[in-house]
Amino acid sequence: MSNVYTLSNIHPASKVHPARSALWLAALTALLLGSLTLGPAALSATQDDGVLILGGTGHSGSYVARRLIERGEKVTVLVRPTSDRSRLAGLPVTYVVGDAMDPAAARAAMEGKRFGVVFETLQFGPGDGQSWAKVYENFVPWAKRTGVRQFITMGGGCGDRAAKDCPLSPPLYGFTVDMTRAEHILRDSGVPYTIIRIGALVPNPRHPKFDWSTGQSVLTKDLAKFGGVMRADLNEQILGCVRAKRCLNEIFVIDDPTLKPQVDHFLCKRRQETDTVRGYWPQCGDMPDFTAAHPPKGSP
Repeated sequence: MSNVYTLSNIHPASKVHPARSALWLAALTALLLGSLTLGPAALSATQDDGVLILGGTGHSGSYVARRLIERGEKVTVLVRPTSDRSRLAGLPVTYVVGDAMDPAAARAAMEGKRFGVVFETLQFGPGDGQSWAKVYENFVPWAKRTGVRQFITMGGGCGDRAAKDCPLSPPLYGFTVDMTRAEHILRDSGVPYTIIRIGALVPNPRHPKFDWSTGQSVLTKDLAKFGGVMRADLNEQILGCVRAKRCLNEIFVIDDPTLKPQVDHFLCKRRQETDTVRGYWPQCGDMPDFTAAHPPKGSP
């Protein structure tokens, strides 16, 4: 039940010494300001070790790292010994070297630390033997043990459905099922989570408009939806959820209604596939142009 603060229930109507009356008024003012002021609904970053990013050298991880540093966050990045760190060049990040599939990497990254947020943005490929579920078996117990207040992950588009009800091809369906297993490890742990499920992430990194955006993406709680999004818009939605209380213990589907032609094209290709993911199928033609998108700010 919400509290209603009035002068009459703070102090009864009676003769009050002026000095005491002033104290009551100051206390009431502080109480009202604390209750009614609309500040950022965010988890404070002042009492923890910042954000740990798993996969921080990739496109999304490095972008989010840079923006978080601009916001004054401390950022730690888990990297493999062979990772290309060029996207993080010049940034004041702390590196932990290890493989997320190795339990020792989780210990190295998290033992003795109190990260406020863990953001997982690892990229695996078909047939490479990697597993999000295995990574979560390594890191989620440490997140629980060390008091992580938010674990952000990008989930699969339809791994919680039967294969016949998922529009992805068999190789990609196997991927999204593994992502869903990882989701359940996180959700069952008691660690506060934010899950953003992605159906189609477009365009591919070789496309000239790879880093463009429409600014029209939304986070919906309609989990039956198969959504599509451009990577730059996904990054902004992730940033909007970091430490945001509105995103805690929520599962979202990210979608951009302006990208329906591109999502339809993506799904046309998936319908042609059996055991191999291919970038081009003559039956589907070329990817429709991103007419609603615009280049990054500051680009020529």
